[in-house]
Amino acid sequence: MGMSSYRSSSPFSNRRTNRAYICLYVAITVVLFLGIFVYTPLPDRLDGHRDAIVEQLKDVTTDNIPVEVALKGNHGLHEFASFEGTGSKYAYATFLAGDSAAAAGDETMSHDKYFVATRILAYQLLHAPETRTGSNYPFVVLVTSEVSEAKRDRLRRDGAIVWEAPELDAGWVKTDVSTWQNVMSKLRLWELTQFERICFLDGDTILTKSLDDIFDDPAVAARGTDDMPEARLEDEAPLPDEYVFAGVPEGHVSHHYPPTEEQHDWPNIDYLNAGFFVLQPSLELLNYYTSLTTLPDRFDPHLPEQNLLNYAHRRTGNMPWRQLDTKWNIHYPTVEDLTGGVASLHEKWWAPVSTDLAPFLQSWRWRMEGYWEARDAIAV
Repeated sequence: MGMSSYRSSSPFSNRRTNRAYICLYVAITVVLFLGIFVYTPLPDRLDGHRDAIVEQLKDVTTDNIPVEVALKGNHGLHEFASFEGTGSKYAYATFLAGDSAAAAGDETMSHDKYFVATRILAYQLLHAPETRTGSNYPFVVLVTSEVSEAKRDRLRRDGAIVWEAPELDAGWVKTDVSTWQNVMSKLRLWELTQFERICFLDGDTILTKSLDDIFDDPAVAARGTDDMPEARLEDEAPLPDEYVFAGVPEGHVSHHYPPTEEQHDWPNIDYLNAGFFVLQPSLELLNYYTSLTTLPDRFDPHLPEQNLLNYAHRRTGNMPWRQLDTKWNIHYPTVEDLTGGVASLHEKWWAPVSTDLAPFLQSWRWRMEGYWEARDAIAV
């Protein structure tokens, strides 16, 4: 009797215990989920702001295209993209090309490291409290035709403005690095004359703080174009009366923070890194750039857009580039740069040169994905 009673009551006892554990697990999961939602700030502007801007991209006009550009066939502008209604004179921008892994049959977006990097940048610029814009500056992602609609849709939901501009026919400019074949398309950003300034960042950039104050850097003030006859070549298109082009020099992998010329932290302080710069859009300036692509061997094509910009804005020319404060961006960053307070790190989150930075860089990937996993779950 006692054994029969034990056998009949034991399953019920186990079920009660299992139910208790299940309830406990569910309660913990709910608390953690609510914690993520409550303590992760929501974006202060959602799809309504972005969609209002994207609608403006449907307006096409060619009235503002200079005759010089229109006559260059494939080198000409495809349209004048309008971002009217943003209410912003400044913007951030990056460039995203198609992924070679996806072209080979790997359609998993999480495998495209540059796509993930672009999402991290969108999260930092638009949502993360310690790095986001405090002035609602839009974030434009210039994409090539190879970027899938699924990736574009994800970036739009992340808050970015996705803009496809046809590839810029680079003429004789060819590079032997496959991933750099489309980088000349960055020059399309000079079409966006509705903005007074654009801060361009390569997609593999991680922020440590807001960049909004960069638009107050003295280097981004408009500057009159010089008129030195010895720097003017007759076969190149005319230069604008004024321009803005400011950036940072390419540095040594091993360097100090802050870097200085006295410490030999730059191999050549006159050579710009095209992964971070501030520009003033200008159709006349874009026409000048494209004219250079019709002149064989005018610059070294190995680093296509970087060497074109270094030639166009050479320090000995009529439009020399100006140097931003070293606090804004470092290529090949180190822990010393991070602790020193640099505002952005030009480095691949998945394979940093300084491996000590890997935990910091990769933590931003998981923050971004956790943020959107929570928000997307709520939206369902």
